[in-house]
Amino acid sequence: MKSFNGLKIYGLFLLSAFVYSIQVLPRLNTDSLTNDEPAEITNGYYYLTRGDVWTPHLHPPLASGLTALPLLALNLKTFPVSGDVIDRGHEFMFEWNKDQLPAITFWSRGVSCLFGLMTGFLLFWMNRNDLKLCAVTLFFWALNPTFLGLAGVAKIEIIPVFFFFAAILAFQKSFEKFNLSWGFFAGVLAAMAVMSKLYCLTLFPIFMILELANSGQTMGVQGAIPLKYWVCWLSGFAALIFLLYLPTFLFSPYPSAVLANLPEKFAEDFVFAKHPYPVYLLGRCTLESHWYYLPIAFLLKEPLPFLFVLVFTSGLFLFKKIQIPLWQWLPAIFFFITVLPTPNLGIRYLLPIYPFLFLIAAQGVVWFWKEGKQKIFFVWMLAGLFLWQTTSVGLNFLHSLSYLNELVPPNRKLYYLADSNLDWGQDLKRLSLKARERNWGKVKLAYLGGVDPQDYGLDWEPFQKEDLLKPQPGSVYVVNASFYQLGPVAFPTTRPIVESWLNKTEPTGKVADSWYYFEIPGRRSETKDKSWLPSAPFLQYRGYCAYPINSRE
Repeated sequence: MKSFNGLKIYGLFLLSAFVYSIQVLPRLNTDSLTNDEPAEITNGYYYLTRGDVWTPHLHPPLASGLTALPLLALNLKTFPVSGDVIDRGHEFMFEWNKDQLPAITFWSRGVSCLFGLMTGFLLFWMNRNDLKLCAVTLFFWALNPTFLGLAGVAKIEIIPVFFFFAAILAFQKSFEKFNLSWGFFAGVLAAMAVMSKLYCLTLFPIFMILELANSGQTMGVQGAIPLKYWVCWLSGFAALIFLLYLPTFLFSPYPSAVLANLPEKFAEDFVFAKHPYPVYLLGRCTLESHWYYLPIAFLLKEPLPFLFVLVFTSGLFLFKKIQIPLWQWLPAIFFFITVLPTPNLGIRYLLPIYPFLFLIAAQGVVWFWKEGKQKIFFVWMLAGLFLWQTTSVGLNFLHSLSYLNELVPPNRKLYYLADSNLDWGQDLKRLSLKARERNWGKVKLAYLGGVDPQDYGLDWEPFQKEDLLKPQPGSVYVVNASFYQLGPVAFPTTRPIVESWLNKTEPTGKVADSWYYFEIPGRRSETKDKSWLPSAPFLQYRGYCAYPINSRE
């Protein structure tokens, strides 16, 4: 009987892993590279092959290095670059190694997919002795669109989530067993989290609060024991930091300067957080970040059944109907409050709290099931919530990045959120496929993004002055959501295009959630006037386009 239950619980994980995988794995190929991926992948490859942590970019090297690790088998070309990391990423991906672009994309994204799967395994392993709790936790993990969306891109989002969660699990384990080996391991995992993304420095105050809360219960009052523990923890942290900078020590002509790199990254991150960036929220784009951005984004991006269960569970906890361990709810609340002032660039900044939210929500569902097991209404209500979330997420299959819940009408997504919440450049391949299906030929492009659509086979040209006056017969115009939302603030020269007939005309159709196209009937005539407008401003500004530009005309 015991072996049967063991098979059943492992089968539960395999089923959940299958549900997770069928939503993430296809996107490794079907989604085009998002705006930030070329730079992130290239940063990791240069770290692994040249020990480069100096070229200015905001993050420590571990997560990007892990992302690029499979690429070492591809024998890719690297050269010194005079520009910044964006220029280097463009040349590395789309010029020097373009023939291997599909392999680069698939294998680097595969690392994020794997770490997302490993996060699910941690959730399974810690709950494997409670079938109901394990099942519900894995349900929320395998059907969360935010987690699924970011697990399919080669960005340093999922990797720090795994290390952040694992570090807190190891830290708590060290208290339960009072084992210095677990303390050392917690330090190693914390270092891996911090070296993946600097917001994981929040682990330090979280650990201190957990230590203060647990010391009297598990370690007594002897001061020498906590001191010994912290020495062990910090030793693990420092040892791992040294190992991760070892490639740089080996390659750098100034090894002693390596020690200053992590503080420099922290300073860069602080400057980045204070720098004004275009922020779009509820139909308005400004250069000002808002503390309420992430709560609103969370409200709109998470499935409504999940939100309902979280609120219900919070009520149970506040009214002392259930007990939720401090190590589960403290990191979620502390981290959430800490990141509220960050630049409003997406709900992805909240990702490290998601494993804790899955655990918390699952406990509320289990309580509801146990208390209502004699009342069929409760059973049907739970079944309805699970079916609702499954349907909601399933209807957005392969479009997890742009998921918004039922509070947002499908044709109004453009109004509510932008950037990585909706349009991160993930649909360029789908746009190119649509162009072939409809036999568009060359299209007129209004686009705000970091990857040239030509790299995915779209034949395009920028807008010309005549296109501002009226749509030209026989032309096809395509515009992405980011151009409408962020263009006028990010690149003021795009404002005349956004405020032209494009803003007053119903599009012919959409491609996924991020592209709008206008098919103008008639016969197209070529004009001699080549007064190109900055309708793809980032690409034009960077010089990634092969045509002449004169944006001053």
